[in-house]
Amino acid sequence: MRACALSPSDETNTATSATDFSSLVYVENVKLPTPHQSTSLKPLHSCSWSESKLVSQVEEIGRELIARFATRHMLRCYPSAKRIMSDNYDPSLAWSVGAQMAALNFQADDISMWVNRGKFLANGGCGFVRKPEYLMGSKLGPPSVPACTLNITVVACSGWNTFERFHSYETPTTYIRVSLAGSFLDNKSCVTSAFSKRKQIGPYAQPFFNETFSFDIFEPRLSTILFTVHAKESTAHDAFVAQSCFPVTLLRPGTRLVPLYDQYGKYVGEAGPLCVRAVFSSYVNVPRLIRDRLY
Repeated sequence: MRACALSPSDETNTATSATDFSSLVYVENVKLPTPHQSTSLKPLHSCSWSESKLVSQVEEIGRELIARFATRHMLRCYPSAKRIMSDNYDPSLAWSVGAQMAALNFQADDISMWVNRGKFLANGGCGFVRKPEYLMGSKLGPPSVPACTLNITVVACSGWNTFERFHSYETPTTYIRVSLAGSFLDNKSCVTSAFSKRKQIGPYAQPFFNETFSFDIFEPRLSTILFTVHAKESTAHDAFVAQSCFPVTLLRPGTRLVPLYDQYGKYVGEAGPLCVRAVFSSYVNVPRLIRDRLY
């Protein structure tokens, strides 16, 4: 091969292209004690906060000012270094202030990871979810009234004998927890009554609840609905059985079979679904795009 020297014009074009390219991929990370100090910075910079600093800043200066900072710069939040067991913080607060990245310990298969998986099912599961308009525009501020009311009826479950840990004994005394997560404003949780039968297999072994819970949702673009299945234990802590989480914007009204997953996100199989009925009502000042997705 023979080396070829670049002409001066080629060198100039190459340098210009390199500069243009670096402006697209390079974001300088800066340390800012408070968002007030970002007013003199030109977009775009990046700032990283631990969960403890995020909480203290929200308490000190409020959600709106941090969200305004995140419209001009990138904000990354991450778990505290004190979490020596690699567990996670709740990413809902980071998402609620408009943080572009909420870093989590992916080796910890906990509730925060379940909610994270559920949230990013939106937008085709590509890993990117657009922030709500009120976290990107000049007129910032969370909704002051609920956007909608979601009524969830937990009807029944089936295939409880498929859970291997319960094969040697009777089916578990089961209850379902339905929770809102993903938003600073939407964090309600409801629990069904416990269902107990002495049959190990057959229709009488399958839990039946038919209990309805109502959730006023302020931020449907941020919120997720989390279903967790638990078994009553004689010890202090009840046993976890299965879970499933979805963005509120992907829910459809009507009766649905909810697929269940184990702690690690593995599908437990078609024999163990949860039957629920969803009804949306009381829409207030919600963009048509979101109305169309929900209805």
